Amino acid sequence: MKNTYEHISFKPVWEINEPVSNLLGQCYAYIQAIKKTPIRPDYLRQLLRVFLNKGALATTAIEGNTLSERELESIQGGMDLPPSKKYLQQEVENILDAFNTIFEDLSNPVLETKAAVSAGLIKNFHAMVGKDIGEAFAATPGVFRTNNVVVGSLYRPPSFPQVENMIEKLCTWLKTQFHYQPGQRFNEALIQAIVTHVYIAWIHPFSDGNGRTARLLEFYLLLRAGVPQIASHILSNHYNETRTDYYRRLQEATETGNLTNFFLYALVGFRDGLEGVLEVIHKNQIDLTWSNYVHDTIESLSDEKNEKVLERLRQLAYYIPGDKYLSFDEIKTVHPKVIRHYQKLSAMTLQRDLDILINLNLLTQEKKKFRTQKETLQMFIPASVAEIQQSY
Repeated sequence: MKNTYEHISFKPVWEINEPVSNLLGQCYAYIQAIKKTPIRPDYLRQLLRVFLNKGALATTAIEGNTLSERELESIQGGMDLPPSKKYLQQEVENILDAFNTIFEDLSNPVLETKAAVSAGLIKNFHAMVGKDIGEAFAATPGVFRTNNVVVGSLYRPPSFPQVENMIEKLCTWLKTQFHYQPGQRFNEALIQAIVTHVYIAWIHPFSDGNGRTARLLEFYLLLRAGVPQIASHILSNHYNETRTDYYRRLQEATETGNLTNFFLYALVGFRDGLEGVLEVIHKNQIDLTWSNYVHDTIESLSDEKNEKVLERLRQLAYYIPGDKYLSFDEIKTVHPKVIRHYQKLSAMTLQRDLDILINLNLLTQEKKKFRTQKETLQMFIPASVAEIQQSY
């Protein structure tokens, strides 16, 4: 790489061509769908924990952190890692704390953290990344580097005396190029998040922690643009899952100075991740609709069955899965609530209850196995004209 750094041009060297434009539109549509779909509060809290854990693990894994999801869950349950792995725990906890701090600050109308990206903001995020890691973090948290570095075996970022000036130029350019002060459109904000990420990687303002800081800035800008918190982890997860492609695309952008292909790579991953989040939310909606349907259907028997029987029937219909058949013995242990209801009852009683649910079209049977008939909910989904015609 030449030392003139033509790729760090502070100019819009990219093309919002038809594929990029289409992806931006798809991302916006998915985000609106996610924002307009109600989620039960307890399920939302569960999703947030799972997705933020994934994002924190992903952004640190790219830098070599080997902490697993299971280990992180154990840590959050009160377990501490041995001293040799303590820094891995600290790295991930720093990112989680940063995620939560950013979200709380952006949600607080009193705080002025929605300002344009600045050198102070970048340093603050780096300080969050490097907090309490110790010697495993080869930089002073929140301080621009005072030495020259080589990234990998090829790329030499700008020399350290250039860093402060380049960061100031970057912040000024981001503010004007992406129209933050007059009010951004979603497409501008999403492109800005990706551009900011790449420019931090190019300038490499710190001796260590640049990638994590870049992705934290990206997270911040996505949240600021209105991306729901449960979807804010997606790009970090995409970069980690496609790590080889990530470095290849970044290298290509460095060699050409053109970010169009990097946009395509990032936006495809963002679009696919948003689709996955929406599918998870829709599954929750289906489960909630099924629970309501089960309750109302079984309630129709209230004149002939007592409340204990009705409650048993509800628990069976709630917890027998809809995606696989269970044997009689598997049903008896499918969930603690089912176990509690049937542990003192005869097999004949369970069989009779299963027959009732089959007659109500809540269960279906194949040989001697059973599953819930959630496809019944299809009747609640509005059909197209073509689908109505096919039903004749």
